[in-house]
Parts: sequence; structure tokens; C-alpha cells
Amino acid sequence: MREKASVSHSWISGNFMDSYAPLCRSLSALSACLLCAGALLLPLYTHAAEDNKSQLKSIQQSIAEKEKSVRLQKLQRSKLLDQLQTQEKAIAEASRKLRQTQQQLSRLNKEIVALNRSIAQLQKRQKQQETLLAQQLDAAFRQGKHSGLQLLLSGEESQRNERILSYFGYLNEERQKTIGELQQTRRDLAMQKADLLRKQNQQKTLLAEQQTQQGRLEQARAARKKTLASLENALEKDQADLVEMRQNESRLQSKIARAEREAKARAEREAREAEQVRKRQAQAKAKGSTYKPTESERSLMSRTGGLGRPGGQALWPVRGRIEHRFGETLQGELRWKGLVINAPEGTEVKAIADGRVLMADWLQGYGLVVVVEHGKGDMSLYGYNQSALVRTGDQVRAGQPVALVGTSGGRGTPSLYFEIRRQGQAVNPLPWLGK
Repeated sequence: MREKASVSHSWISGNFMDSYAPLCRSLSALSACLLCAGALLLPLYTHAAEDNKSQLKSIQQSIAEKEKSVRLQKLQRSKLLDQLQTQEKAIAEASRKLRQTQQQLSRLNKEIVALNRSIAQLQKRQKQQETLLAQQLDAAFRQGKHSGLQLLLSGEESQRNERILSYFGYLNEERQKTIGELQQTRRDLAMQKADLLRKQNQQKTLLAEQQTQQGRLEQARAARKKTLASLENALEKDQADLVEMRQNESRLQSKIARAEREAKARAEREAREAEQVRKRQAQAKAKGSTYKPTESERSLMSRTGGLGRPGGQALWPVRGRIEHRFGETLQGELRWKGLVINAPEGTEVKAIADGRVLMADWLQGYGLVVVVEHGKGDMSLYGYNQSALVRTGDQVRAGQPVALVGTSGGRGTPSLYFEIRRQGQAVNPLPWLGK
């Protein structure tokens, strides 16, 4: 049995080794091939890796250059916006002075017309007085050579001589009166002619000043136009505008919040005073009588009582075509929070209700802005103005001009940006505005 087992084991081992030998030779050959292939492919992998590193470095350099370019463009845009603010403030000041000059010229022209009319009447009166005096002198001459003194010395006391003496006295009295009136007319005429000459010289000065102011205004507008053209090319507009609009809104919120904080003590005091007046009215009504507030108390209640419920009771700030409405898409996810009303440049912008000026300042994206608070957390906002006609802290009445329509803030066409805010939130202003 042992021999049989040993023979069998030897046979199996021999056959296994005989069959395994070719496999070992194949594996050895394959290993050798792989080593050769690896040796051949190694330079190719190394070269590809170097190419990738080079491309990555090039991309990184391009990104760095682009970031640097964007930073420079942002810096340039910031400088241009500061420049725009300065130019639009200069336009606002020039337009305000020009408006004052035009108003002075208008008043002066009316005064000159009235003076010319008065001078013509005086000249007519002078001519009438000169004609009357000539008639009186002619009448005296026709009475003859005898004077009143001669008649008295002649000793004649007849009734005829008495009549002649009376007539002489009457003529002399009338003549003296006419001469006095003529002299006064001539003095008045001389004074009015001197006044007219002075006003005409003043008119020439104002006209020259108006031309200078108009020239400055045109220069400022031309400079602003160049700045706007540069701004158009400063950054990729869509994305930059979107970011800027968010920032502008944030700036507006912050500016209004700061102004509210500064005016908080005064607003709270006025609200308490107004409430006291309303209590006095209620107490009087409860007793069957009435309490009539003073003019200042009525004004106080009016400017601190808020805008009330929307019902078309407020005035339009300006009349014109509505270019954008509340809630319309501004850009991306941003929406218009007010109205944009197109109107001729220089048109008066009027307060929609009684209130107090909370802010009158230039603000990026909105230009020259006037904000009026009406009490109870209500306020109205007027932007894109050419010039402000009021200052922070001024009391205003409904319909009072507070600004002039313009293109500040980078607008291309003259228009007004108008908002109504309640408790800091913009609301659709149309329901408050009349037909």
C-alpha cells in the first residue's frame, strides 16, 4: 500500500510540475513585457504631467490678471461715481441759482413794464399841465397891459375894476397851482426815469449772470455725460448693476434709518404734542363743546398724522408718463419699489402731503433725494432730482415744491423716482395718489 501511495504521489507531482512549467514561463514573459512597456510609457506620462502643470499655471495667471483687472475697474468705477456725485451736485447748485436768477428777471421785467406805463402817464399829465399853463398865460396876456397894482393906484373903484382884480387874483392862483403841479410831475418823472435806468442796468447784469450760469450748467452736464460714458464701459454692466442696486437699496435704508435716529427726539415730542391736542378735542366733544386748535396746532397734527388709508387723497408729486411701476422687474430678482415718472427737466416736484423734511442729500443710485416724513411711520421719497428746494428739518405743506425734476443718479432721461414707505417698508404708492 505504501509503495502504491508513493508511486501515485510521484506521478501526480511529476505531472503537476510538467504542466506548471509552461505557465511559469508565460508569466515570466508577461512580466518582462510589462516592465518593458512601463519603461517605454514613462516618458509619455511625465511629459503629459508637465503639460498639465503648465496649463494650470497659465490659467492661474489669467485668473490673477482678470482679478487685477476687475479690481482696477472697480477702483475706476468708484472714482467715477465720486466724480459723478460732484458733477451732479454742481448741476443742482447751478440750476438752483439759474432758477433764482430767472425768477428775479421775471419780477424785474414786470417792474420795468409798470414803470414804463407810469412814465407814459406822467408824460401825458405833464403835457396836459404845460398846455393848461400856456392857456392861462395867454388869457392873462389878453387882459391887457394894466396890472392889478395899476388898477388899485388909479383910484377907480368901479364894479368893473373889482371884477378885473378878482379875475387877476384867480388867474394868478391857478397859475401858481399849475406851476406847482407841473414841477412835481417833472420831479416824479425824473425819479421814475432814474429808477427805470437802474432797473435796466440791473436787468443787463442779471442777463449776463444768467448766461454765465447757463454756460456752467452746460459744462457740468457735458462733464457728467463723459463720466456716464466712462461708467458704461467700466464693468460688465449686468452683474455690476445688480450688485450696485442691492448696495444702493442698503445705503438708502441706512441713510433713512440714521436720519430717523437723529430726528427721533423731535418726532416723538411732536407726536406727543399732537396727541395732547387730539385729547383736548375728544374731551371737549365728550362735554358737548368744541375745541378749536390754533393754526400751529393744526399744522402739527397734519404733519404728524400719517398718510392715512389709501384712498386717492394725496397729490401727485409731478404729472407725466409712468415709465416703471411698483413691483415691476428691475433686474434679476430685484423689483421696483416705487414709480418712475418721466417729466420735463426743471419741473417742480411737490410734496404729496404735509410733513417735515427728513433728508435732502445726494445718494448713489438715487441721485439728489428728498425724504419727507408725515408721522406714524409714513414717509414719501423723491429721487433723481436736479435740485432740492428744501433743507433737512424744513416743514412743508401739501403741494409745496420740494425739488426740481432732473437726471441725477445716472439717469438718462429727466424723471422722478417716487416712493411711499410705511414703517420702513416700500408700498405701492398709486392707491394714495389722486386721479
